[in-house]
Amino acid sequence: MKRGFWFACLLALVLLPLCAAKAEAADASERAESADIRIMSYNILHPDWSHISVKGRDVLVADIFLRYRPDVAAIQEAGAKWHKALKPLLVDTGFYAPACRQSNAEGFIYCTTTFLYNPQTVRLLEEEILDLEIRDATRVFSVAVFEKIKDGARFIVCNTHPAPSEDEPEKYTRNMADLTDLTVHVISQYAGLPVIIAGDFNTPEQSEQYLNYMRDAGVRDAKYAAETLVCGCSTYFGYQVSPDPDSNDSCIDHLFVNDGADVKLFNAIIGHDVQNASDHIPIYADIALK
Repeated sequence: MKRGFWFACLLALVLLPLCAAKAEAADASERAESADIRIMSYNILHPDWSHISVKGRDVLVADIFLRYRPDVAAIQEAGAKWHKALKPLLVDTGFYAPACRQSNAEGFIYCTTTFLYNPQTVRLLEEEILDLEIRDATRVFSVAVFEKIKDGARFIVCNTHPAPSEDEPEKYTRNMADLTDLTVHVISQYAGLPVIIAGDFNTPEQSEQYLNYMRDAGVRDAKYAAETLVCGCSTYFGYQVSPDPDSNDSCIDHLFVNDGADVKLFNAIIGHDVQNASDHIPIYADIALK
């Protein structure tokens, strides 16, 4: 009995690191072979709203971008302190460049619903910030048109962050209606091009609003459209709360696509100290452009 117990313990010591290594390898998967681009969405937790300093978290967030190397990262809650902290880590080094950075809101230099893109793989052609709320640097619908450097293929990425449904229900309803109309407008304006809409929608996938948005805007959730789903767990857990790969209660960050985007892979990142980087976890999709 004792011998069997100690053998089981020894076997666990051997197998657990192997299982962890396997999970890590899956989590850090290379871009899907048939995909053209990788798009990420990440709410990085505004320090002025949460009173949680950027210091220390900036390195963790930058490491996630550098490890997964999205061609375009749609970022939410990127206040002035975030713009300044990520500049020496990602922008000055040439790994990334900003888009939709300048806020429309009076008194705010930076838009908090913004982009970083990889200038080695894509070229920024157009950028525009459309307001969901006047004089609000956060409640916007940011639109960026990109071109792949390799072959000139064009695609559009949008980024949004409507008001929270529980704290500001009237504003949330208004924001969701406006961003639905804006999504329809952008897809029509760039007819025939792939469109990806990223963001912290403050909208769980169990809600009626989630289904209404996809129906009315004519888009699909990349998570469920993907040929390969690596991890599709909740995206909001709270700061310094370890992500649970089996949870699906708080999927409020989404990547939606129109018919021009063929989703090859979707992943919610649960490794690499994400619980100490933000109260949300990043998600990304590998996409083939039609």
